[in-house]
Amino acid sequence: MSASGSEAAAARERAGDPPRLVAVPGAGNGRPRAQAARTVVFLGVADDASSRMAAALLAHRSKGRVRAVSASPAAVDPGPAVAAALAEVGVDLGMVATRPPSPALLEAADLLVVMGYDRDVLAGDRPSEDWCIDDPRGKTPDAVRCIRDALDRRVLRLLIRMGVAVPTRRH
Repeated sequence: MSASGSEAAAARERAGDPPRLVAVPGAGNGRPRAQAARTVVFLGVADDASSRMAAALLAHRSKGRVRAVSASPAAVDPGPAVAAALAEVGVDLGMVATRPPSPALLEAADLLVVMGYDRDVLAGDRPSEDWCIDDPRGKTPDAVRCIRDALDRRVLRLLIRMGVAVPTRRH
């Protein structure tokens, strides 16, 4: 059973079916707002393949309510399988560029999601999470889809925890 107590939600999660989301009133919803969107920085280990996928998914799912940034010491071509897997769910990988990590960028993050680093060394006192995910580069299309789906589930949960979206029941 899931933390929310919903057996249906737990079954969907086990089956890999991500929850549907609705925007939280006052969290954007297409209306102008006074405060800037919160920033989540995805920090890649050696390259940006998984951090760029995660940032693209968050940017797509948050619909502008959260600023997603991919940061890594090296930008690489993630390969056509990665772009194709994201395109299958309506995400354009080309819309996300990777920036080199800098102290200013990391300090500006409301949340730092480290993609395999030891977050205690890099994150310091800022809020951070570890998302140890396989590198999608060089994987088969099916393996890349599994990585995409795992990242997407984490992105959806993150949006819920941030109060930007809430899960809805399927009818």
